[in-house]
Amino acid sequence: MSASQTPDIQTLTDQINEMLAKFNMPGVDPSALVEEQSKNIEAVVQATQIANKGAYDVAEKQLELFRAASSQLLAMFADAGLAGKDRAELAKQAYEMALNGSREITKMASKASEDAFAIARQRMTENFEQFRKAATPRKDA
Repeated sequence: MSASQTPDIQTLTDQINEMLAKFNMPGVDPSALVEEQSKNIEAVVQATQIANKGAYDVAEKQLELFRAASSQLLAMFADAGLAGKDRAELAKQAYEMALNGSREITKMASKASEDAFAIARQRMTENFEQFRKAATPRKDA
């Protein structure tokens, strides 16, 4: 995401704070409310960036594997004078390369998903902890 497309969280936070301050709601701290929501937004933005990078990396790896397999097959067909055994060996190597590449792509996609979910899970844990604290009766009350 380029700098011009990156959401300016602070500007949004300031605008929402100004808007909420006009409502003057008793017992509600608009700054705290907006701060919590901005953390949620930042977590979503970060998780999305990680997922997008993972998808880009997967596509890039697929292209790399396609090029390598294509080169190998072109070499095999260009050297048509190879014995059947040699051609079978080249085909086996191309298959193994594709299989290993598929495993690597699966690992990359899995890691990207895990990393993105870890951010969301961390933020949910923080939200639940804040809710638990807010729902626990205070001793001075």
